[in-house]
Amino acid sequence: MDQWIPAADFIAADVVRWTEGIYDRRKRGKALRIGERLVAAEVIERGKDGWVKLLVRACTITKDEFAGKPILPLKAGEQVRRAERTILRGKLQRLLWDDESARDIITASAPCMSRFTKMSDFE
Repeated sequence: MDQWIPAADFIAADVVRWTEGIYDRRKRGKALRIGERLVAAEVIERGKDGWVKLLVRACTITKDEFAGKPILPLKAGEQVRRAERTILRGKLQRLLWDDESARDIITASAPCMSRFTKMSDFE
């Protein structure tokens, strides 16, 4: 059984879901909001530049506000890239792990140090 909990943050290997707005680009002026979708995806990589690589697991259209413009959901298995702030803004939820104690160990542990890595990589 899938159990989703509200989350304030996420790590690589988490499965998260959030809502995001869908916008239509215009030649002039502000973009027009045409709908909203609920995206569930697995976090592949979280970059230091604020971008996150995700593997889409499921996507559904929750609001279709604009008639005449078809809104296509993201395909399962598709790899997408989103800004961290976009994900955190969209009522983020996280799927519980089978073994939450393993996740706690991962989040609590310090990064492994090697003589081949620079100290600035971890700061």
